[in-house]
Amino acid sequence: MSDLIHIAYVSFSNKELNEKELEELLIDIRKRNQKQKVTGLLLYNDGSFIQVIEGPSKMLIELYEKIKKDHRHENIVKLLEEPIKKRAFPDWSMGFRRLSKKQMSGALGFSDFMSTENPEKLIKNSTKEIVHLLNNFRRYT
Repeated sequence: MSDLIHIAYVSFSNKELNEKELEELLIDIRKRNQKQKVTGLLLYNDGSFIQVIEGPSKMLIELYEKIKKDHRHENIVKLLEEPIKKRAFPDWSMGFRRLSKKQMSGALGFSDFMSTENPEKLIKNSTKEIVHLLNNFRRYT
């Protein structure tokens, strides 16, 4: 049996990140993820992140605890943590896409959870929709 899990969460940057800051963040994430055999996807929109990380259970739980303590973002809301049989992003140390509001509103499975004042309330019970959005992003981009 596989010891793989995935964790999906949303968070909000303490400030709007410019292209250079995003690039530096991705270089750091990808380097660490390759060493730890973590794969996933990161979406960014106007200071909001949606991230899915996948890998060995123990490693991912420890990584998520570190992510929660990272000072670069706040209001971290875990959407999903569950075992998986295989990775959805096996070749991506961290796939990334910066999305505009127009792109997000046209994405299948979109809701306005990335721009709400109260993400916890809106996200509650929306896990299926968020996973649908992420899977559609992976499939159609």
